Amino acid sequence: MMSTTTDLNRWKAARHTTAQLVLMDRIYAPIFERVEREIAALEAENDLVERARAIVHSQRAIG
Repeated sequence: MMSTTTDLNRWKAARHTTAQLVLMDRIYAPIFERVEREIAALEAENDLVERARAIVHSQRAIG
């Protein structure tokens, strides 16, 4: 299983490629939008995990 960071880097590379394709032909716009949604989902997941880690860490420091 790939790490989230690796997945995110691959999606960002795909975003760059599909952005170029959209500039050549708008038929690629739905693919570009899908790639952007995937990136947003992975970033949200990363944020969630980081917030959870911060909460657990702060609780350990308290008690």
